[in-house]
Amino acid sequence: MVLDLSFASIVSLLIITSLLVLYSILDCRNRRVMNEVILAGGAVGFLSVVFTGHIISNIILHMTALLLVIPLIYILYRIGSIGGADAKVLFIIALVSPGIELGYWDQPVLEAVVGLWGELLIMLLGGYLYLRLKGRDENTIPPLLPFLLFGYITIQIIALI
Repeated sequence: MVLDLSFASIVSLLIITSLLVLYSILDCRNRRVMNEVILAGGAVGFLSVVFTGHIISNIILHMTALLLVIPLIYILYRIGSIGGADAKVLFIIALVSPGIELGYWDQPVLEAVVGLWGELLIMLLGGYLYLRLKGRDENTIPPLLPFLLFGYITIQIIALI
């Protein structure tokens, strides 16, 4: 892996991190993130990767991430492991910042798999531990987006080490 401090990578990292912070706050506060907020964030993120050239320079990474995440979020949503907002935010991450932003890997497919699966694993594990510690009843819904934020930042940092 080579350190990549390009403008496009830094913008992508900052936008996804900012969106995840906003979504996490809304998820913790209301246990709901409105579709309008998610759509606006997704539009800003998509426009940023288009205008900075990130999506064109990393087309294989972006396409691999989308091909991996779409069936995965559909399955997880259908079995009730994640909610609608979680699924939409995972799609936005796959579209805007699918891999390791401040690093360049020679194998973009592996980068997409490591990035997305690592984030998803941390998110689901965090939700599971939340339910174990909080006590599981029918009304307890874990806020998964803060765990996704933690997973995203963790994967970005681990990849740089």
